[in-house]
Amino acid sequence: MSSSETPSQALFPVLYSPSSVAVIGAGIAGSSVALALCKLGVQVHLHDSASGPAAGASGNWVGAFHPHITRGDSPLSQLTRLGFEHTLLALEDLTAQGLLKKGVDWDTPGHLQTVPPEEADRARETLELLNFPQTLVRWAQPNALLPTPLSGLFFPQGGWVKPARWVAANLQACGELLHTHYNSTIGDVSPLREQHSAVVVCVAENALELAPIPGARANAVKGQISKLRCDVKPGVVLSGESYAIAPAAEDWLVLGATYERPVLHLNPTAEADELNIARFKAAFPELPLGELLDHRCAVRSVWHDRLPAIGPVPNMPGMYMSTGFGSRGLLWAALGGRVVADHFTGKPIESKLLGKLTPRAAKA
Repeated sequence: MSSSETPSQALFPVLYSPSSVAVIGAGIAGSSVALALCKLGVQVHLHDSASGPAAGASGNWVGAFHPHITRGDSPLSQLTRLGFEHTLLALEDLTAQGLLKKGVDWDTPGHLQTVPPEEADRARETLELLNFPQTLVRWAQPNALLPTPLSGLFFPQGGWVKPARWVAANLQACGELLHTHYNSTIGDVSPLREQHSAVVVCVAENALELAPIPGARANAVKGQISKLRCDVKPGVVLSGESYAIAPAAEDWLVLGATYERPVLHLNPTAEADELNIARFKAAFPELPLGELLDHRCAVRSVWHDRLPAIGPVPNMPGMYMSTGFGSRGLLWAALGGRVVADHFTGKPIESKLLGKLTPRAAKA
């Protein structure tokens, strides 16, 4: 390593002004990376096995984003706050360009994370110990925001977004530098590595097949969401004991998502709908639900330590990742695009916290 190189530059050669980059995966992760690279003036070739963008979890009708609180303020918690900031900036920028509309495609009505009664005292104590500003999070007593016997954490800036609309806006913002290749199944990255300056893997399920990392582990988790008619809206995004989102401009709300593994199939089931509905009724018994309109399943990829994998792939020069988001894709996608793009500029941010995202093996 020369005296002018940082440790990360010695391990992962950076690319100054790459001529073109292949991005695999046209969901929220891939579209965010594509946009970040196009902003650098890079030609991006976006590949996806589906016939169009946002075919996987990014095709869900709506999803939530908000910071997470953990006792001791773990790296996971810190990274969710950082990701939250990048998500808000990305959505606001696309809205300023006229590509998204706040209140229709996304909004920030606040987010209530309810907790079981037996965990309430410890959760409130954790919040007091962390001493965050109330603009970030505050304690909500039972029935304070909604008719519910549950207390919880309220994030005033928490929000929702329609992922497919975000993906479409990202791709539109890329302009002429973006070249899309749908119905393009990639089983071997070697041809792409020969054709382009770099390859970025942004798929969830088979990321480690395309870019193997000895000792790395990722689990696939199936999640089913249920769409129901909604006349009385909660007004805020809900999670914890029940996950529910009801955009103000719509006549429906989404409940979910189940957490099922192993993944045996991706067919929606009546049992999963019943579970989503039962959880909501237990947490919010006075809020009525209409008839079931639809349901949808998708797969989430969860890495061994629950953190995403973003950055250069070890021992594969020119290979990068932005994947492993689990159920927090809307929280980490924009951050993933920024981190990958920073590596391409030759000036990646040297941060102990961001270093935890580098694609990695599980600790023995």
